[in-house]
Amino acid sequence: QNVKFVTVKDFDELTVAQQARKFNEADAIIMAHGPHMANAIFAVDGTSFVEVGCRVESLVGNPRFMKLMDGEYRAVEKCSDDGGEDGNVCVVCKGKGDDVNFTMTPKAFERLIDDVVATLQA
Repeated sequence: QNVKFVTVKDFDELTVAQQARKFNEADAIIMAHGPHMANAIFAVDGTSFVEVGCRVESLVGNPRFMKLMDGEYRAVEKCSDDGGEDGNVCVVCKGKGDDVNFTMTPKAFERLIDDVVATLQA
C-alpha cells in the first residue's frame, strides 16, 4: 500500500476549513492529546485514530463514536513506573501539573507507525 505522511506542526495556524480537510483526507491520525482531536467529526468512516499523551481522556475514543465511524482508536499513554515499555508503545513523561511534556523512543515510534500502517492494510 502506498502510504503518505503529512505533518502539521500547529493546528492553530490553520483555519477551521483547513483543519477539517486534513482530518477528512486522512486514513489515520496520530496526534498529541488535545482539543484539536474534536476535528474527528470531519474524518471519513474507517479512520484510525491514535491519541498520544501522558494521560489521555478522550471523547474520540468513545466506543459508540468509533462504532458510528467504523473507526479504530488507540491511546498511547505514560510508560509504567519502572520506565520500561513492557512490549507496549508508551511515552515517558516529565514535569508536573499543567507543565508536562512527553517523549517517545525511536523504537516505540517506529512500532507505533508499523501498527497503524498494519491496521490500514487489514
